[in-house]
Amino acid sequence: MTWPEYLLLLLALAFGFGGTAWFVNRFALYRLNFQGKRIPVATGLAFVLGGEFFYASEWLIQGIHSSLAAVYFLVTLGFGGLGLLDDLGGDRSVGGFRGHFRMLAKRKLTTGAAKALGGGVLSLTAGVLITLPHHWGYALVAALLIALSANTLNLLDLRPGRCLFGFFVGVGVIFFLLLGQHSLLSGLLLWAAVAFALILLPLDSGGAVMLGDTGSNAFGAVLGVAGAIYLPLGWQIALVIVLVLFHIWCERYSLSRAIENTPWLRFLDRKLGVR
Repeated sequence: MTWPEYLLLLLALAFGFGGTAWFVNRFALYRLNFQGKRIPVATGLAFVLGGEFFYASEWLIQGIHSSLAAVYFLVTLGFGGLGLLDDLGGDRSVGGFRGHFRMLAKRKLTTGAAKALGGGVLSLTAGVLITLPHHWGYALVAALLIALSANTLNLLDLRPGRCLFGFFVGVGVIFFLLLGQHSLLSGLLLWAAVAFALILLPLDSGGAVMLGDTGSNAFGAVLGVAGAIYLPLGWQIALVIVLVLFHIWCERYSLSRAIENTPWLRFLDRKLGVR
């Protein structure tokens, strides 16, 4: 990173966290967490606001025809916005893909269904931009990876620390892949997201704030974009299969209950945040 980019990131962090603090207080965005404590919700908005600022600036710096910064901007704004919609007025009585699409079949559009449909369009658009001028098959794999990554972190975000732990696991894989290729600087756009996650981590894991769907969707989508850019196609296909199976399993069973009933998962989970 050059010194102007460091300065740009600092400005993005200030804008993101300052704007979120104002937004949460202005609209009283507080909710009871699993412990019954009233804490700020949708604080992942800090990454959405700051990320948009950083990615838009990088897009202009790299040139308006540079697609990668545009993709990061698109998914951060799109998935973060859809998540915020759910945080502000989501119907918590309906859960899972089946529940939301069952309501859609009854001609009632829930915020969950809106997220699924909107996220699908966003993911496919991002996939096309990432893989051009390759075959549509590459774009479809990329789109699936982005959409599934966004929803996976959303599924993990039921207890403090889980979502960002999943994010950092994915970031770690990409970090070592780029390190082996001696091209760490090529991951600048992802490292910007890591900066926001590092600041949010102690707040989230300590149960002081909720990332909300705003944060989990945005971080997951950005991680999916990075995976679509840097991971070999074979890895992407394997990861898509694993994530599809994980989603099918989560439609049938409770993730939190499974963690509680598995000693080594329960031990790890206790290390991630307050319980």
